[in-house]
Amino acid sequence: MKLGKIHLAVLAAALVAAGAFATLRAKTRPAPPANQAPAVLEFTQADLYIVEPRALERMLPLTGTLNTLSEATVKAKVAGELIEVPVREGQSVARGQVVAKIDPTEVNARVAARQADVEAAKAQLTWAQKNRATQKALLDKGFISQNSFDNTQSNYDVAVARLRAAEADLVVARKGLTDSVLYAPFAGMVAERHAQAGERVPLDAKVVTVVDLSRMELEAAVPATAIGQVKVGQSLKFRVDGFGGREFDGTIERINPATIAGSRSINVYAVIDNRDQSLRKGMFAQGGLLLGSVDGALVIPVSAVREEAGTSYVYAIVEGQLRRKPVKTGPADAAGLVQVVDGLSGGDRIVRANLGALREGASARLAGPQDK
Repeated sequence: MKLGKIHLAVLAAALVAAGAFATLRAKTRPAPPANQAPAVLEFTQADLYIVEPRALERMLPLTGTLNTLSEATVKAKVAGELIEVPVREGQSVARGQVVAKIDPTEVNARVAARQADVEAAKAQLTWAQKNRATQKALLDKGFISQNSFDNTQSNYDVAVARLRAAEADLVVARKGLTDSVLYAPFAGMVAERHAQAGERVPLDAKVVTVVDLSRMELEAAVPATAIGQVKVGQSLKFRVDGFGGREFDGTIERINPATIAGSRSINVYAVIDNRDQSLRKGMFAQGGLLLGSVDGALVIPVSAVREEAGTSYVYAIVEGQLRRKPVKTGPADAAGLVQVVDGLSGGDRIVRANLGALREGASARLAGPQDK
């Protein structure tokens, strides 16, 4: 029992000594200088945006796929062996240019057979005509009955009909000679060869597909709630992957009268002048429909606007300090700029994007040369 009391006394003395030592360290630690300057936030030119008036175009965002307005698949009008397909994919063709030839041997044989049928029909008609003349003379003299002559007249009529049918078949057979050569229906470019020389193709077999790239069509879906803003003749601007920042223009030509099943959207169709043939079928386009423009609008990047508790605001540099300015914004355009209706003035310098947590009232400056 005495030993335990001794241990407790030693432990209490040790704690008192430790506390005294800590107090001594705190008193001897050097305090920070009272005149030390607070940290200054530095922004680069890329971090800031100078508010200035400019024309703002109100756009309705649209996305869609490019298609050709004119496209035709040239098919075989007669069956036979392809003896020549002189065009290939990507090759330009003129209207009426030969794109394929089919061996005409079988067609020539059919023409010869139909020609023979015509000659036979003519011979039968000649015999029927002579027989009718003879029977008519006998009828006039009363040597034969009217019924007998009527049979002769009927044979003559049948011979006339057979000749007409044979001549019609000959016309069709001769047309096959022309159909054995396939032509481009319009000026354009070969999109696909479906058959090769040496293949035997049946009637109506696909041989070559030709497309006209001079005029393209953009099909895009517009929400039913916004279709009232779309009118025939409105301008459309869009971009396509692979062309950098190049913008293409189009014009709304048609508006579908019905919504797309299950989507509550309506398809609109814009025509694009593509005489330089830079655009291709199937490309994906992103752009917007021009609804109107606002001249002299104060615009800022959409990325500069922040939201908190239903209030929009931006960070601006005012007299070397970071200030939070509430703003009221209007419509945005396709370039990512939004109109500022209230809260900023021309020449204000604001933080372009969300750079993380920023402190109201912090000192701020522009790194490098100052931009006016």
